[in-house]
Amino acid sequence: MIQTLIDAFVFPGLLYALVWTVGLFWFFRKFMAPLHKRVGPYFNGPHGSYQTLFDLTKLWTKESITPKGVNPYLFSLMPLLAVVVALLPNAFVPWTPSGPALSSPYSLLVLVVLVGIEPFLFFLTGFGSQNKYAFLGGIRVLTQAISFETAFFLAALAPALLFGSLDLAVIVERTSWLSFAVLFPAFVLYFVALLGLLEQPPFNIPDAEQEIVYGFLTEYSGTNYFLLNLAKFVEFMAVFAGIGALYMGGYKGLFFDGYLWFFLKMVLVAVVMITIRAATPRVTLRQMLAFSWRWLVPLALLDLAWVLLAKALFFGQGG
Repeated sequence: MIQTLIDAFVFPGLLYALVWTVGLFWFFRKFMAPLHKRVGPYFNGPHGSYQTLFDLTKLWTKESITPKGVNPYLFSLMPLLAVVVALLPNAFVPWTPSGPALSSPYSLLVLVVLVGIEPFLFFLTGFGSQNKYAFLGGIRVLTQAISFETAFFLAALAPALLFGSLDLAVIVERTSWLSFAVLFPAFVLYFVALLGLLEQPPFNIPDAEQEIVYGFLTEYSGTNYFLLNLAKFVEFMAVFAGIGALYMGGYKGLFFDGYLWFFLKMVLVAVVMITIRAATPRVTLRQMLAFSWRWLVPLALLDLAWVLLAKALFFGQGG
């Protein structure tokens, strides 16, 4: 019972998610600033580390305004539900050699399904806002999610085919340098697909300020706005952990195994994502759809064929 409470509220639960959000938000600002030739947070705390905490505290304490004509309970429930769904995949990730908080032979499917549900919740926030800009932003979230989820699922399926298991703990245990080389194309496809699922540049179409104000977030403020952004950053943690577990060996490292290696691998993925975010312009919706269905999905299917061939050649028929 005590261990369950620790898992839910400390690690890898709510407290860990809050610390991750504050740290990643500050890291985004500081790392992207020199890429844009800016200073970034500087005055409050060491290297501006307190500024993010102050900003989040301000959002948490500001008034949440509920527009007229909407269901106030549904309007306030969706941000909280988005946070809960974003937190759930963490329970199935093997963060340490002791295993995940919730062990399941189908933990990979659980991860993929829960990550896929999150964009639908964001769509519902826009749909229930009674605002045409929020509704259009929600439609874009759903359109983009449908376009990228196919490639995302196929890329995540590659390690399962190679190792013959849908259990993330088993996949991490069997990962080696040879498997990383075989799965490297799937790794790239997974990363590109998650940029679309997370609505990150160059695929930040759902919240294009010049076109639809602020997308599905238009009508949200205060605590509800904070919760929706918390859900997005916790979702970052889930998909980054997915990359670490599926392709990079998770907690496995040099000289010793442990959570530190998992954390460093997630930070490495974050650095690559932030660099792409700082260096690429936004594509159009038409370009995004063409890229996903004409290139990403066919390449993901070809990659599965490559994985099956590599399994027969290098790993034997038994995996």
